[in-house]
Amino acid sequence: MQLKEELALIQCGHRLITNYLHAVKKLADEVAIIDHPISDDDLTLYVLNGLGPDFQEIARPIHARESSLNFEELHDLLVGHEAYLRRLETATQTMVVSANYTKTK
Repeated sequence: MQLKEELALIQCGHRLITNYLHAVKKLADEVAIIDHPISDDDLTLYVLNGLGPDFQEIARPIHARESSLNFEELHDLLVGHEAYLRRLETATQTMVVSANYTKTK
């Protein structure tokens, strides 16, 4: 019961998405060893429920899918989205630094 509760309540927080997914997968594997395997749909729901607002943009279409994603597909989508968010953040920071530099001249 404790492992299932941890799996239901796990949050990504400030972790990298790969670290978060590793933690979720570890809990799911532990539950599978002592109870029964967790379906791809349930694992996807656990993962999506623990994501923060930065991932809402990608979580909505994943929730709406008619077919299930396996864990590897989910992993690839979320890692790709995290990389996209980091590129946006870098571009925004570059624009702010550039704008500040221009103002101080």
